[in-house]
Amino acid sequence: MEGEAADRAPRQQPPPTPPAFPDRAPRRRARNPTERTHKTTTRLSDTEKSEITAAAQQRAVTVARFLAAAGLAAARGTTATQTNEQLDAAVDELAALRTALSRIGNNMNQIAHVHNAGGQPRPGELDHALTALTRVLARVDDAADFLVKKRL
Repeated sequence: MEGEAADRAPRQQPPPTPPAFPDRAPRRRARNPTERTHKTTTRLSDTEKSEITAAAQQRAVTVARFLAAAGLAAARGTTATQTNEQLDAAVDELAALRTALSRIGNNMNQIAHVHNAGGQPRPGELDHALTALTRVLARVDDAADFLVKKRL
């Protein structure tokens, strides 16, 4: 009987996990060939090319994108080149949220399985899953709001 009582005792929930992909490089977005129709050829020295390539790699963008951003920044009178680091962070956040939602869905399916088999879920188990779901959905809303504001 002691083993059964131990099985029914509420289990400690693991601590929240860090983002699913903290070390992953940002993803490249799909190309849209209709956006940029003009091509410019540039001659560079070996030193210039290596400096520009290193700067583009540091920002996780292609050399062409880096050159376009730097050229547009100079043409517009700004000193900073536009990078998509915030946008890439939002995409990474959405990927992590997808993983979190999948895990929560799995937990809820397990709770439903126990309930449908005539058993009772552990005390607080459903509340914990619903709280986690609400928290993740709020993060999804925040990420979506950020992307909408970035687009405007």
